[in-house]
Amino acid sequence: MYKLFLVEDEVVVREGLRNKIDWGQYGFSYIGDAADGEMALPLIRETRPDVLITDIRMPFMDGLTLSMLVHKELPDTKIAIISGFDDFSYAQRAIDIGVDQYLLKPITKNVIIELLVKLKEKKDSEVKQKNYYQQFLCETREYYRQRFFEQLAVGGMPAEKIYEMAKQLNLNIYAQSYNLILLYLSNSIQGGEAPDRYTDALVTLHEKLAQFFMACPEYFLFTWSVTSYAVLVEGNQDQIDFRMANCVENICRYCDECGGEVDWNVAAGHPVMRLSAISGCFTEVNKIISYRYICPHDHVLTAESLEKWEKSKSANTGFTTIDTELLKKFLMVGTTDEVDMFMVQLLGGNSNEVLKSTMFSQYIQMAVYLKILEYLVTLGIDSNDFMKSEFYNSLKEANPRMTKINVRKMLITALEIRERESRKHYRDLLVQALDYIDKHYCESSISLNVVAKEINISTCYFSALFSKEVGKTFVEYLTQKRMDEACCLLQRTDMRSHEIADAVGYNDPHYFSFLFKKTKGCTPLAYRGGEKS
Repeated sequence: MYKLFLVEDEVVVREGLRNKIDWGQYGFSYIGDAADGEMALPLIRETRPDVLITDIRMPFMDGLTLSMLVHKELPDTKIAIISGFDDFSYAQRAIDIGVDQYLLKPITKNVIIELLVKLKEKKDSEVKQKNYYQQFLCETREYYRQRFFEQLAVGGMPAEKIYEMAKQLNLNIYAQSYNLILLYLSNSIQGGEAPDRYTDALVTLHEKLAQFFMACPEYFLFTWSVTSYAVLVEGNQDQIDFRMANCVENICRYCDECGGEVDWNVAAGHPVMRLSAISGCFTEVNKIISYRYICPHDHVLTAESLEKWEKSKSANTGFTTIDTELLKKFLMVGTTDEVDMFMVQLLGGNSNEVLKSTMFSQYIQMAVYLKILEYLVTLGIDSNDFMKSEFYNSLKEANPRMTKINVRKMLITALEIRERESRKHYRDLLVQALDYIDKHYCESSISLNVVAKEINISTCYFSALFSKEVGKTFVEYLTQKRMDEACCLLQRTDMRSHEIADAVGYNDPHYFSFLFKKTKGCTPLAYRGGEKS
């Protein structure tokens, strides 16, 4: 509800308006009143009403003076003046001050109700306009923030460029210490299902984490891949460890609330003293998070936990088999950048000794080869190319010296096949999404989340996929689609502006007119008249 304040020196009129109108019915909360402008001003400054209704002639401070002060300090407050003077000069002064409505006495209940309806429409329209701007700015800012972090993590950007870009993006990351957290999130994978498919549990988790990071300016959250996120943590040297621990603790708490519906792992690195060293920190954390394949139940991974695992593997000299389930999980969600590290995990710490045996070399290559074929079949991917490749011939002549090389090639080739087919799949999903938008753009309830759910893909990934493939954000595309259709209706029909607004998905005709002018450069009326410049 919008807050309303009344200023009227006549007690009977003031109390009559206060008591006889059901303000809540028309979307307003009556927050107070005063007998003159001087008494009202401090109360208005304190309560910051959305709407001010004031008499024009009062002792101590009249309505025009009050309106001028309120408009200057609270420009978003709508002001309606009640006057007993049918004089153009008063109305003109009110207009110059920025008053929205000028009403002549006597004022009836119906007149006030009509005024409330008009002012609420204006406020609703302004709120939607602000939300549109905020959403547009948020999407644009997030795009450039993402690009900045990618460059920061990859490295090679001069220090002066780093700080210049940070200043442009209004990122306050000037601290003594920095550290990184990588967060891997996906749906609990069953069979050949994709880890980025839409589920309510994953969407809810994303929302909770987003709210947490928005409330903590010392954390900077970025999307890194389809299923992973990075958090840049900054602070003084005596703060950084506490902030890291606090961040990991909250991530764990929100993830635990999902039960077994979401797979998740967190990796934390060691702090660095300058932004230009973030790339080294990222390399370390990226290595740590890759151990999630062999430590699926160790949700929090650190350099210490890696060291412990590697020592245990080095001590184990009885290696006789490979973990095919581990291999399957890697084929489903691993990346080519993780292949070398995964092979260390797959073959164990004493792989050099084990691979001296021709028999084990043959077994390992055959096991990897068959598991890859099995995985490609479960995804409905044609495995003929893989079966006819060089790998089949290498199985016949298993060479201990070449085992690592062959296994590495097989894994990389399998992941490339998966990614190629995934791109085709996601292009098909994008076609489905665009088709759904074309059919439902006129519904006011359509949103990014609705479309993502329709094509069964996570909202975060759909947003990134849409922007990358279409070249504009979902909101920009939907707005353009609606405005283009509005142009057609303006040119080919006699429908009124509010009818067209409703036809293209906008319940508020004022908001529709605002967006139309914003995107087309003129009002709907001017466009229909041919004035498109």
